[in-house]
Amino acid sequence: MPTQVMSRADVVRVYGTLRGFESAQPDNPVSAGMPAGSVTDDTDQAVIVARLLIEGGGHVDPLRFAEELLAWEKEMKAKGSFDLLGPSTKAALDSVAGGTDPKEAGKYGTTNGAAMRVTPVGIAFACAPDTERFLDRVVESCQVTHDTTVGIAGAAAVAAAVSTGVAGGSLDDAFDAAISLSAAGARRGHWIAGASISARIGWARDLVAGLDEAAALDRI
Repeated sequence: MPTQVMSRADVVRVYGTLRGFESAQPDNPVSAGMPAGSVTDDTDQAVIVARLLIEGGGHVDPLRFAEELLAWEKEMKAKGSFDLLGPSTKAALDSVAGGTDPKEAGKYGTTNGAAMRVTPVGIAFACAPDTERFLDRVVESCQVTHDTTVGIAGAAAVAAAVSTGVAGGSLDDAFDAAISLSAAGARRGHWIAGASISARIGWARDLVAGLDEAAALDRI
């Protein structure tokens, strides 16, 4: 939360290495005034996904999801927080509010909104051996806002890495799962132009091979 929209150089200058909760700096354009221990919209939306998975017996209903996101946005605005929704999510929810079927509203979503909130899917479901069933659950969490090849691929990568870690897999196992499942996820949803998430994860993995942590972070 305190480092939102800050460059790596500024994070190092202001905080060094974070070893606990910190309050946001007063000049942070996104999280100014937020006390230590506060969470971001990523976590708020992930909790919504988790609640809906429980409510739906393992499924996320797109209409309920749209309703919950709209209610959350209204609550945040009442608290004085604005611009919390990314462009894809905002456009999709405005479309739903205007009468568009929630199953069609996400066909232009290309940003990272689905990936940032998908963690509960990775916690709740095993990505192997039934990868197609796993992807079905990922797609449900994407559909209302990011029902595109790129949006689903990104969410599938995160969910697969989380699922693999929960199951006791190594970091290399998590990378392998993210690369594999994001490639499969890119075959779901509405096609949209964009780079391969799977290829970029593999490229990034090779980019930092053999580097120590600080050098790897700088290079990324």
